[in-house]
Amino acid sequence: MKRLVVAALFLLPGIARADYLDKGDDLWGICTDNAPGHKYLCIGMATAYFDMMLATGYRCTVMATDRDQLRDAVLKYLAENPGMRSQPASELALTSLKAAFQCVPPAPPQAASPAPRPGKPQPRGAPIQLTPIH
Repeated sequence: MKRLVVAALFLLPGIARADYLDKGDDLWGICTDNAPGHKYLCIGMATAYFDMMLATGYRCTVMATDRDQLRDAVLKYLAENPGMRSQPASELALTSLKAAFQCVPPAPPQAASPAPRPGKPQPRGAPIQLTPIH
């Protein structure tokens, strides 16, 4: 059975690839083609990228007052950098929004204190420390 699984993994290498769903060209096309509904899709995508930045801890000096500003910031970056549009749309949107709204990424997490050695008794009432297994 193990051999069958290993053979399948070698025969299907495309499964493990980490291709992005949207490239900058895709986002540019959606935002500029004037197809019905694409204006709202473009605004929604720019808003979603910005919301995700905020949800993951980015802090911005300038805050957007409406969704059109978010779309405009992404479109301006894509228009000024056509050679970059083959890159993932998420990276391009992140770069454009960070610049336009003066955003800084969250600080890296601090290293946790070392976990107690197995077998060493913990004092009663001490917090339980969980250590991820790598």
